[in-house]
Amino acid sequence: MKRIFVLGKQCLLIFWVFGVGIFYSRYSSASHCSIMNQTAIETESQRLGLQLQHWNRLYRLSGSSPINDETYDQLFNTWQHWQACQNLPTQLPLLNLSTEQRVTKHPVAHTGLKKLNETEIEHWLDTRTNVWLQPKLDGVAVSLVYKQGKLVSMISRGNGIEGLEWRDKADFIPSLPKEILTSRPLLIFQGELFWRLENHIQQSKGGVNARNQIAGWLMRKTVPEIPENNIGVFIWAWPNGPKNGKQQWEQLANLGFTLSQQHSHKIENMDQVRVWQQHYYQQSMPFATDGIVLKSFPTPQMDAWQANSNSWAVAWKHPHKSRLSTVIELSFHVGRTGRVSVVAEIEPIELDSKVVHRVSLGPLSAWHKKDVVAGDTIQVGLAGHGIPKLESVIWRPQQRKVLDTSLFSQFHFFSCFTAKPHCYQQFVARLNWLGKQLKIKGISEGTWREWVENHQLTSLTTWLSTNWQDNLPNSKKVAKLIVQFRNAYKQPLKNWLKGLGIPLNDKYLSFFSELSQLNDAVFINSLGLSLESKEKLERWLLIPEIQEALLVIDDLKVKPPT
Repeated sequence: MKRIFVLGKQCLLIFWVFGVGIFYSRYSSASHCSIMNQTAIETESQRLGLQLQHWNRLYRLSGSSPINDETYDQLFNTWQHWQACQNLPTQLPLLNLSTEQRVTKHPVAHTGLKKLNETEIEHWLDTRTNVWLQPKLDGVAVSLVYKQGKLVSMISRGNGIEGLEWRDKADFIPSLPKEILTSRPLLIFQGELFWRLENHIQQSKGGVNARNQIAGWLMRKTVPEIPENNIGVFIWAWPNGPKNGKQQWEQLANLGFTLSQQHSHKIENMDQVRVWQQHYYQQSMPFATDGIVLKSFPTPQMDAWQANSNSWAVAWKHPHKSRLSTVIELSFHVGRTGRVSVVAEIEPIELDSKVVHRVSLGPLSAWHKKDVVAGDTIQVGLAGHGIPKLESVIWRPQQRKVLDTSLFSQFHFFSCFTAKPHCYQQFVARLNWLGKQLKIKGISEGTWREWVENHQLTSLTTWLSTNWQDNLPNSKKVAKLIVQFRNAYKQPLKNWLKGLGIPLNDKYLSFFSELSQLNDAVFINSLGLSLESKEKLERWLLIPEIQEALLVIDDLKVKPPT
């Protein structure tokens, strides 16, 4: 059974599919060029590109961003896809920092890391022999420059070519050596300033905002007054250092950078990579990580290092704690009490080895606040017991459909006690609730639905009629259900009343022993109900379908079926 309603001045089509729900017409998914018109691709690609550049500027300059890395990466992939659809460049323009204050050029460019998946990592590893693995710390990248053993510069990553000069902040980081005993006239290190954590397990705790804590401290306009002991330093590159990985880590340890040696591991095969990836994801660490890094040695001469160009080091990110997806359509489900709940069907994503197709958006009022419609990009995570949940709306297209949901105002606690065309969902939910309260086993909501659709089950007590029962299909399952139907009179009165949706909680229902008490003012007053509860009970008793059902139950109690 399918019904179509035209709603609102915009004449939005709403499809009602029996037993599934009310769906707003399907939105063309933005993940495929072929089903997105060229104008939409151009508009959204330009808008998203500008937003990515804004976030990129915040991150490159200060190390902080309003969104986390995995969200940025997924949006960047979407933007690249849209660019490819138009045969346009798939790399963002290099950030121009020339107008920023305190900008300093890196002595050696920060090359960045290409992020690969497990299969790509395996292929990359097959072509290399001298490979080392390190954790990918979730911190703020810097260049450290020592001349004649003295720290002269600490530069933020910036655009990889130039960044902010933070030398004045370095004096307040005790873990960072300000002077090194060395015969080398120039030492250039690239590394990560990180926020020290205690017994941090990435899998269960995530990033805990560690990077933003670092970035916030570094971006203060005033010079710190006291040392910050919570900041650590991890050196992951020594461009003008030894070309042998083992020698590099040993010498770094001798210079005071001990973490590099502790957390660098020689790799011979992909099995070792998987073991260490799980180690840094699942085991207790003194820092937050967002993946692992693989490096092949020897690295190129430092004058060959270029921003956003690196073939000798790659990253494998940890599994996403949340993922982005596009909302395809919304379904609106009317429950037993008239509460309308909203579910978003989304482009399938995988979270914690589970494929997620839909996400609950809560009741209608909550959905209005979240402002989610088809075509929006949302961030989905897993709540307790692995239940998908909406974390936030990440991106809204410029052209969005405003939905008219006035249809749902007709549903409430006292609506749909019979099988009227617009009431099927709520009525079936009432039947299903009644069956559960009467302990009827072996009947699902789908069976009630099928009977309403094809067997004229029109009231809450139609199923008690022997004539109606005799017209059901002849099967063993139906025969067992009919036996339960004819024994329903044995159920306590409180179960019947609760099943019919009486607006009283269980503590009051236990006092009812006869139906006549419902109309006994003295008895009702003795329950100590609030004025609101009394008015709600009176309204429920005046519903014709409830009056009819109570008569049927009374007759059933007096004259049980044979």
